[in-house]
Amino acid sequence: MLEILGQEIQRGDKFIKDYPVTDGQGNETLLPYYVIAGEQDGPVLCITSGVHGTEYPGIGANLKLYNDIQTKDLAGTIIGVPQCNFASFQAKQPFVNPIDGKNLNDTFPGCKDGTMTERLCHILVHEFAAKAQYHIDMHSGDSIEWLHPYAFYHINEQDLAVTEIARAMAKVYGLDYVSYTETAGAGATDKGNFYAAVSELGIPSIQPEIGGIGLIECKTKLLHYNGARNVLIHLGMLPGVKTENSSQQELSRFYRLKSDFDGIYHCFVRPGDRIEKGRHLATITDYHGQEIYKEFYAEEDCVILWVMSTFAARKGDNLMAIGVI
Repeated sequence: MLEILGQEIQRGDKFIKDYPVTDGQGNETLLPYYVIAGEQDGPVLCITSGVHGTEYPGIGANLKLYNDIQTKDLAGTIIGVPQCNFASFQAKQPFVNPIDGKNLNDTFPGCKDGTMTERLCHILVHEFAAKAQYHIDMHSGDSIEWLHPYAFYHINEQDLAVTEIARAMAKVYGLDYVSYTETAGAGATDKGNFYAAVSELGIPSIQPEIGGIGLIECKTKLLHYNGARNVLIHLGMLPGVKTENSSQQELSRFYRLKSDFDGIYHCFVRPGDRIEKGRHLATITDYHGQEIYKEFYAEEDCVILWVMSTFAARKGDNLMAIGVI
């Protein structure tokens, strides 16, 4: 029998509620979560969103899934957490939890007795995702990130079958680009990320990215919604026909550009642009736009997956994400 936070889930249950979380300093927040237990047997899928509180399209899509899916149509169970970082969502705070200043997606799998963010990560992994056989963690560009839709899956070196199932889920989501990440390697690291921590438990998990720059648009919300429904159909949990994306492409590598300076960020490309090796991508200058600190060029033929949308740059900022074609 499936049990969530001490409550036994019965076939046909459908509810949404708030779970209170308190840290060692007496700070409080909520974890809104829902359960849809289908009237037919089937797998358990966990769908999370709002790990970053101003990434809105996934939050909107997750809530729409709860309101739209009826137990009579569902085989198996969906466990959903729409706003994983409720304090960030409530405060409109990008990237970090305002209670302790930590980024959830750098902190997984977390710690039961740690700071608020560490406790949230521990609960999200062990009380929600670990109760499922599959996991989707919906993301977007945060309030200063502008992106073109793509989906990640994690390379589980110990269990390549888990990797292949996650790869299939990422492709089924139907976005233009699919890429892998790994704990250590030539591409972008996913250390501390939710989907990587869940994948390392042997549960296939993906991180689709849609939308950004603080917008909640019908188009981007529905891309997430339809992607999740595609996975549900793929897993045999919902009836219907999956939507296909005939132009989808798998990327050979994914990496990020980072600023080593405080200054002005001059970006010369847009998300979705396909770029030839050697093209000028961006420049960092001083605050007067006079002295060039660093210039960035494409290392290989590539596609621009997201760019930081601000003019100001700080040392350590991620400036751009690039997928190698």
